Amino acid sequence: MAVCGSPESLPFNPSSFDAVLVHQGFHELAPGLVLPEIARVLRPGSVLGVSWLVRDDTVPWVKRLATLLRTVDRNAMRGDYGTKSVHELISSKYFPEDEHITKRLWVPVDRDSLIAMAAARPAVRTLDSDARSDLLAKVAALADDSAGTSGLRLPYQLECWRAWVDHDELTTPIRPHDDGLTITV
Repeated sequence: MAVCGSPESLPFNPSSFDAVLVHQGFHELAPGLVLPEIARVLRPGSVLGVSWLVRDDTVPWVKRLATLLRTVDRNAMRGDYGTKSVHELISSKYFPEDEHITKRLWVPVDRDSLIAMAAARPAVRTLDSDARSDLLAKVAALADDSAGTSGLRLPYQLECWRAWVDHDELTTPIRPHDDGLTITV
């Protein structure tokens, strides 16, 4: 069953879920509005999971590919995918306990797929025919030089955070001061 709703105002009853997962998009949310709303729909002791699949540019051939693509697109193969926004989660009063884990993944890629990946970049598509052909020939040469006997594998880091909800902040009664607002009738 699909449900349409805004993450700042989830159309679910309180304490409806054991887990909420956000993959590749937490940086697009407004944490001050979303975190209390996610906490509201989670059962006590449940978790919010946040993850990103981030390319690992520490491998030499991947660094060379990034440098090559950045000659036409300065933002090509940048590794900043919003993982800095997770600071809002781990400092949240709604999710005081958290853990982080990183897993490395290797994705096989052949020469043709690597060329197609480069050709699909918007900045590469807008190059004139000669410049595009030249760049893609350099990508092909890089693939040929780097493949070795085991072929090419693109390295990724799967960054995962798990944070447990604390309903104390949601259930603490608001106690106004005795000298608060007085309305005369």
